[in-house]
Amino acid sequence: MSLLRGSDVQDILYKLSSDTVASIALVLSLVLMQLLIARAFRQRETMPDQVRRRWVSSSRNALILIGLVGLIMIWAPQLRTFALSLTAVAVALVIATKEILLCLSGSMLRAFTRAYVVGDIVEIGTFRGEVLDYDLLVTRLREFENPEGSMIFSGAEVNLPHSMLFTSPVRVLPARENRPVHRIEMIFEAHTNVYSRREEIERVIKGSIETLPDAALVSVLFATTDIGKQRIVAEISARTDDLSIAENAVICSVGNLVHEMRTN
Repeated sequence: MSLLRGSDVQDILYKLSSDTVASIALVLSLVLMQLLIARAFRQRETMPDQVRRRWVSSSRNALILIGLVGLIMIWAPQLRTFALSLTAVAVALVIATKEILLCLSGSMLRAFTRAYVVGDIVEIGTFRGEVLDYDLLVTRLREFENPEGSMIFSGAEVNLPHSMLFTSPVRVLPARENRPVHRIEMIFEAHTNVYSRREEIERVIKGSIETLPDAALVSVLFATTDIGKQRIVAEISARTDDLSIAENAVICSVGNLVHEMRTN
C-alpha cells in the first residue's frame, strides 16, 4: 500500500512539474513574440504613431487571450480533479472578482462592437480624451480639460475600467482620414450681417489653419440661436495634438474679421 501511495505522489509531482514547464514555455514564447512584434512596428518609420500604437495594442491583447486559453488547456486535467472540492471556493471567487469579470466582459463588448480604437477621441461618462491604449481590464485616455468641447489636454492620463461600458454611453468624435473632426461654435451679436460674408469667412478659416500639417476645413454652417444671435459653426480636421491650436486660430481669425466688419 505504501508503494502505491509513493508512486501516486510521484505521478502527481511529475504531472505538476510538466505542466509548470509547459506554462513557463508558453508564457516565454508569447512574451518573445510580443517583443518581436513591437520591435517590427517600431522599425516602420513611415507608419503613423496612432496606427503603430493600435497594432501593438491589438497584438498584445490577442497574445494575452491566447496565453489564457493555453494555460487553461494545460491545467485542465488538474482543474477537473479539484472541480468538485473547489465549487464553494469558485462561487466565493466569482463574488469577490465581480468587478474584474465585469471589466473582462466590457473588454469583450468593446472588441465585438469595435466601439473605439487607439487614436480615437471618446467620451465615456464624464471623461473625455484620446485613447492611448487598452487591455483586458482598462482603457487609458489622455484627458481633455473639463469645459464641454475643449480640445486642450489637461496633462493627465486616466485609466477607465471596462465595467463602465455597461453603465455609461460611449461617444466617439467623428474622424476624417484618421484625423478627428472638431466642431467649433462661435456666437455673435446680430449687429453685423455675417451671412453676407460667407465666402470671406470660409477663406479666412482656411487661411488660419493652412500652416498646420494635415489640417483641413470640413464645413462651415451659418444659423441663429434661440434668442436671435448669429451662430457660425466650423468643422475642421487636424492631428490630435494640433486641435487646440487650430481652434484658437479659427476663433481669432473669424473674431477679428467680424470686429473689422463692425468698425467699417
